[in-house]
Amino acid sequence: MRAAAWSLAFACPAVLAQAVEEQAAAVQGNPAPGYRLGQGIVLGDSGFTAGGYAVMAYDGTGGAPGDPDWRAGLDALSGFLWWDGGGRWQFFTEVELEDGFLATSDEITVDDAYLGLERFYFDYRYSDSLKLRLGKFLTPVGHWNLIHAAPLVWTTSRPLITEATFPVNATGAMLTGVLPWLPRGLEYSIYGSPGQELFPNPELDTFEEAYGLHLSTEILPQLSVGLSFVDFELDSSADQRRRLYGADFQWNWQRYELTGEFAYRITSLTNAERDEQGGYLQLAAPLGERLFAVARYETFRDTAATRDLNVYLGGLNYRPRPGLVFKAEYSRATDNDIDARDGLLASFAVLF
Repeated sequence: MRAAAWSLAFACPAVLAQAVEEQAAAVQGNPAPGYRLGQGIVLGDSGFTAGGYAVMAYDGTGGAPGDPDWRAGLDALSGFLWWDGGGRWQFFTEVELEDGFLATSDEITVDDAYLGLERFYFDYRYSDSLKLRLGKFLTPVGHWNLIHAAPLVWTTSRPLITEATFPVNATGAMLTGVLPWLPRGLEYSIYGSPGQELFPNPELDTFEEAYGLHLSTEILPQLSVGLSFVDFELDSSADQRRRLYGADFQWNWQRYELTGEFAYRITSLTNAERDEQGGYLQLAAPLGERLFAVARYETFRDTAATRDLNVYLGGLNYRPRPGLVFKAEYSRATDNDIDARDGLLASFAVLF
């Protein structure tokens, strides 16, 4: 993406593969003076730009037995700061406040609030085909994880295969770029996370060690495909090696968008024992200029489960203006052995 990517993002979220990381180019490429919602604030002549997003959400799915019937509150407040001095070096960081306040059917509390470091990295750009990234970054697996910020995705909920099968962040080094080996180019990311995560979230199982690769290309106009591979150990089970194989695609046609991801994870390199597997298909269809219908089917097999979980989702996505989005969706889960979401979710998100 180039300078126009950030403004195009709100017309069709399909173009968001790396929009968050490239906001600086969009802001500097916008000749209009003053602040515009969703484009950040340029901090004088320092080269720094600040931005972020906030999400208010309602969860009526109930969760596991004994959980409150519903919960609502400040789901996330995320701040971005990035620097581009016009040379080869760039910097980006994201700090997020999760569950800033929470109201449930039982209580109102701020006890679950958590301030975490989502991303913190430096980029050295040698050319379009070679860029070095050092620090903490989003794990380049599939499609969803790279654009997961709430104002930029179609639904309030995240597909299970994108949150339960691999840690969403990695700390280490990554080489990335676009190679001219195919007619429409080949995007690649090769990365290594040789140690523990930088400022890990204590509630998440993070990488102890990981090495991976993601490739993607546009095989036809408006149709892109990707492949993912990760060899890793988790902090909770550092003596057990895992491998993940994944595939993803995205197709766009006249404001329709069809996306999908599929992943298969094994725990034993010698016996190739299945650990987790699953995938999703998601369709977004325009109902008007700013209103979209969203449908998604998911299948997921957890490590300890004896059968596949199936989730059927239907919802609406309304974007009254760039940077603002209202979402409502209903999920129905069958063979639900892991207490996956089953009910109504809604949210309001703003990108600033």
